[in-house]
Amino acid sequence: MIRMMLATMAGAMCAGAVAQSGVLYAPGRTIDDQGIVLRSWGSGAASQTDEAAYEGIYSVRVSTRNFFQGGILNFANTPDLATLYPDKNNLLRLTFRVADLNLTLGGGGGKGDAQGGAIGGLAGGGGGVAGTAGGKGGGRGAAQGGGQSEKAALKELRFVITTTDGKRSEAYVPIDTSSSGDRGWRTTAIPLQAIAGFDKTNKIVSSVALAGDATAVFYVGDLRVINDSTPISGEPNVTKLNLALGDEVQLWAYGYGGASVLTYKWDFDSKDGIQVDAESQVVKRKFRKPGKYTITVTIADKYGLKKPYTTTIDVTVNP
Repeated sequence: MIRMMLATMAGAMCAGAVAQSGVLYAPGRTIDDQGIVLRSWGSGAASQTDEAAYEGIYSVRVSTRNFFQGGILNFANTPDLATLYPDKNNLLRLTFRVADLNLTLGGGGGKGDAQGGAIGGLAGGGGGVAGTAGGKGGGRGAAQGGGQSEKAALKELRFVITTTDGKRSEAYVPIDTSSSGDRGWRTTAIPLQAIAGFDKTNKIVSSVALAGDATAVFYVGDLRVINDSTPISGEPNVTKLNLALGDEVQLWAYGYGGASVLTYKWDFDSKDGIQVDAESQVVKRKFRKPGKYTITVTIADKYGLKKPYTTTIDVTVNP
């Protein structure tokens, strides 16, 4: 019930709060039409594919092994994000799908170039090894390692953004694995102001490199800047509890903040001040003393650019 209420509220809020701008890769168009050239990064690969599509026919297939091996999107029509950067509500949003056993994955292809090695050198990464790219018409084959579970492996994505002034900036963005999203497609986003080093560039993007924290294949369905001022809101699974002494209870909260990445912090007894006793969307707690307690859950934007949302749970623990 809570999840349905939040989903309905999300749709209504997004309709007015989120507007597109700064499109880097759009669904429904080929990479040639968009002036995009794909390159390998390290021993990763990037290729246009019809194996999965968020809209239209194509997406960009990226194979990754670690944070320094993946795929690079080079832009002939370099997106200028300078006018978008000052607004803290402007986020770079990626729509993606992790390969699962229901998808037939493409194989082989041509060699990548040394640019992948150069990008891998950022922050002590990967050396100058040219990767192997999966070609557009590569042979069909099984997923790496016998297939990737949609909820397995990947927990975080790395973005490396190169601008036309030769500078690089980067961001590590967590993946929400709690749900499969729309037809398996998920979104993750980071405010432009939270991308490390982006403030020191001219903000005209020449390439974006993408990689993950594990061996996996994922599909890029959309990459763009959106404006999202949606306030954070949410609910815990319960608002009141009546427990016996020593009972263990599982608590969770559902938050919504548009495209923002959310964190969950819990305080289990307000009498000693609001502190951080646990950090997770789902927690367990056992009360060892009788009495009345107020549990406080704070749902916040990971990057601290939105006002946090706080709610409480009243607890009675019987002797």
